[in-house]
Amino acid sequence: MQQFNSSVSNSTSWNAERVAPSVVLGLCCLMGVPSNIAVIMVIVRNYKREKFTLKLMLNLAVSDLLSLLAVPVSIYALLHGWSFGGILCKLFSYIFHCSLYSAVLTVTLMSVQLYVQVLYRKHWKRQHRKGERVLLVSLWVLACLLASANIPTQDIIDKRNLQRCQRITRSDSEKVLVLLLETLLGFVVPFSILVTSYLCFHKKLKQTFFSRTRMTEDKAAKFRRITKLVISIVVTFFIFWFPAHVINVLDISTTLLKESQPAVYEKLKTFRRASGDIAKTLTLINSCLNPFLYAFIYRRKKEQKRHHNAQRQQKDSELCNI
Repeated sequence: MQQFNSSVSNSTSWNAERVAPSVVLGLCCLMGVPSNIAVIMVIVRNYKREKFTLKLMLNLAVSDLLSLLAVPVSIYALLHGWSFGGILCKLFSYIFHCSLYSAVLTVTLMSVQLYVQVLYRKHWKRQHRKGERVLLVSLWVLACLLASANIPTQDIIDKRNLQRCQRITRSDSEKVLVLLLETLLGFVVPFSILVTSYLCFHKKLKQTFFSRTRMTEDKAAKFRRITKLVISIVVTFFIFWFPAHVINVLDISTTLLKESQPAVYEKLKTFRRASGDIAKTLTLINSCLNPFLYAFIYRRKKEQKRHHNAQRQQKDSELCNI
């Protein structure tokens, strides 16, 4: 009887560890899917062929939508285990990681594009159309290549009385290599490019606007709006992607310390088991927040434009009265 009660208690706590990530994933799906669809519809409706930024925003919304559409399957697998077979496990993981890599690369390319467009504005207008298609196709090709590492390493394993679709490596060195490349190519390199480009963009934009003796109200508002957008993109990307890659570094540490320091290995493994699903869930919150981020900036832009038009009309009416 005591053994039965102990097993029930362990099962309850085991389920409780997965309830929190499942609830967060469900909320992300309910909020993120409609909002990303709305962003896609708005961009397509107001689509302009010469606006590369709109194409990147559309690409980001599609990438976020693809990753969020996989959430219901993830919730089911988290709570009840994977029951869809090995081939679908590999395919599901590949498509999911491909969409995540595409979102990361799109945000990175947006930062580079903004800086290049400001720095080489005249040259960009003449040459950017041919390069746009190449950049977008290359982005998806690179995302597919980065995600391809999940095909040979993803498989079904029995874990705590449930089947899980997760990464399985043949050796510790292979596991360390895969995790290291995933962290470097999926976070460290893109985030470094993101921060560097945005800092250079901010500096160049500030020099451009403040080089004149007097900056107009429209340009001042545009500068503040772009600066807020820049800061918000960098901060949200870091907040919601950093924990997942901390878990990757933790996995690397546990693998390297497995033989030399078994006590430390067990402590790190326990922490990894408790926080791994939550950290991975945070990456999807970023996909959910991106539409609200751009919508907020766009709404502020419309309010400022409306306010400016009202002031202009008031000045015109005052001149007419004179």
